[in-house]
Amino acid sequence: MDLEIAAQPREPALAFSYLRLSSKRQANSDERKKYRDGFRRQIMMRDRYLAKNPHLTLDTRLALHDIGVSSFRGDNARKGRLAVFLAEVEAGKIPRGSYLLVENLDRMSRQQVNLALATLLRIVNAGIVVVSLHDGQEYREDAHPQQFLISIMSLARANEESAVKSARLKETWERKRSVAGTRRMSDRVPAWFKVVDGDLELNGDRPEIVREIFGYLAASWGRDRIAALLNARGEKPWGHGKLWHGGTVQKITDNRAVLGEFQPHRIEHVAQGGILVARRVPVGDPIPDYYPRIVDEDLWLAARKWAVMRRRKGKVANAGGRLGTVVSNLFGMIATCGWCGASMTYRDRGPRSTPVLRCSRERGGSCDNAYRIPYQDTENAILSWLVDLDVSGAAPGERARVDQALTTAIARRDDLVARGDAIADEIGKGSRFGARAIERVEAELREAEAEISALRDRLAALASAGIDDGRKAAILALVALDAETGLADEERLERRFALRSRIRQVIRNTFDEMACMPDGHVSIRTVDGRQHLFRDGFWWNTEANGWMPWAGSLFGMGYHATKAELRRRAEWLAEAEAASPPLSRTDMEAPASP
Repeated sequence: MDLEIAAQPREPALAFSYLRLSSKRQANSDERKKYRDGFRRQIMMRDRYLAKNPHLTLDTRLALHDIGVSSFRGDNARKGRLAVFLAEVEAGKIPRGSYLLVENLDRMSRQQVNLALATLLRIVNAGIVVVSLHDGQEYREDAHPQQFLISIMSLARANEESAVKSARLKETWERKRSVAGTRRMSDRVPAWFKVVDGDLELNGDRPEIVREIFGYLAASWGRDRIAALLNARGEKPWGHGKLWHGGTVQKITDNRAVLGEFQPHRIEHVAQGGILVARRVPVGDPIPDYYPRIVDEDLWLAARKWAVMRRRKGKVANAGGRLGTVVSNLFGMIATCGWCGASMTYRDRGPRSTPVLRCSRERGGSCDNAYRIPYQDTENAILSWLVDLDVSGAAPGERARVDQALTTAIARRDDLVARGDAIADEIGKGSRFGARAIERVEAELREAEAEISALRDRLAALASAGIDDGRKAAILALVALDAETGLADEERLERRFALRSRIRQVIRNTFDEMACMPDGHVSIRTVDGRQHLFRDGFWWNTEANGWMPWAGSLFGMGYHATKAELRRRAEWLAEAEAASPPLSRTDMEAPASP
């Protein structure tokens, strides 16, 4: 519905836009699938409200988008982007009088009324105005009690709708599980099968590849080695990934569907560290002969015997960091290989090893950057440096470059709009030739609009670079938490998760690039355009013209490294101190990509 501008002028204020979709497919902007266009609809409603309320300025710093995050279970308020906003509100970092724009209250919460209302009141009682764009309701700190009765009714209806959908879905799957022994529950089948006209068929040569994988595993090959072989001969992975990895091989070798079995599951939400986490829980016994068997019992046992032997030796293959309530890797989505550009993956093989960052393509044999970046020492060095990092200079030249690029992108967008209007006027939308021409213009227009959005976000990041983002307080609080005694394990876990989540977001806002080089150096470019060097628990201090150890090492906290590793570090450190200035990014670059 259209929202009217208030008659009286209002004080300038910040507006925060919270967008949430229950599934990723709703973000699809295909014009032919309007029911999937929820993301665009929410943006249009927000922009229309902002246009009619010019006293509001949209904040782009937090990017409050929860895609595929449940509000019925409260996941968005516990660990989603809404949780980030709530933390900022409680820390006093959101000015009183600011606005939070949502399509409906149910975008914030579909939990039972007492929990949903508590979330709303946490925001409103902090002096934030919550606007429900669909019905034009504004929930303020001094609102009439009757208005909160409206919110209770809205939240109760949303919870009831979600509860009914959840119950119906559960009943549907219970019926499917009850007949799973006589017919398939769904057309979702293992990758080595396919469904053709309702019938199950073998999917090309994939069954042979599965047997080959089991054969190599039975012959004591490691899963990473098997993945490297498949990549080397050009075998395309069967999922969404671009390359085979040890983890994708393990998903096949641990799946008893190769024996023809099917294990029904259901989703349950269990408390873990004070947070509800979704878990797939087995229901009943495995159903034999549900699928055609493609691996015989002898080959299965031979392969499993080797895997069990490795576990007894303390070598748990392809183990990763814990998920859900622990932020193991602060540099996810930021750290990349300085040679091939692939993401660096966090690898933790258990208590007898030290976590590392490793090139994801090197694991599959398609990159030669074999350096294992020691994770904990690198994190310690970066946090020691990050505490006092000042990016308030924000490179005026960088601002000018981005501003010029934005001007060019806007001009390109306007030209495309004019071109599309001309085509529609001259040829007409009804003509198939006009439709094709307009379709091409619209594709270019979407690219231009995406570029404009990205450049505006970049300018906003540069503009806010000098603002205290709480990094020092969060890092010092994390250090204090590790030293604090008398805390219950659950409370310590929750506080640690919240602090590390906050620091991870600060890192993503501050770093433009984090390249892990083949010689062990880590090169970070911050939003002000400057480069910073790190290696093995040390960071390069330009003012002191030398390598500085991480802060804790000065107080006897040491490093997470073996004696051999410490000796190697001492060698490169001595060489580095003899050569001044340090290696440049160009010096560290590999000569060519593999």
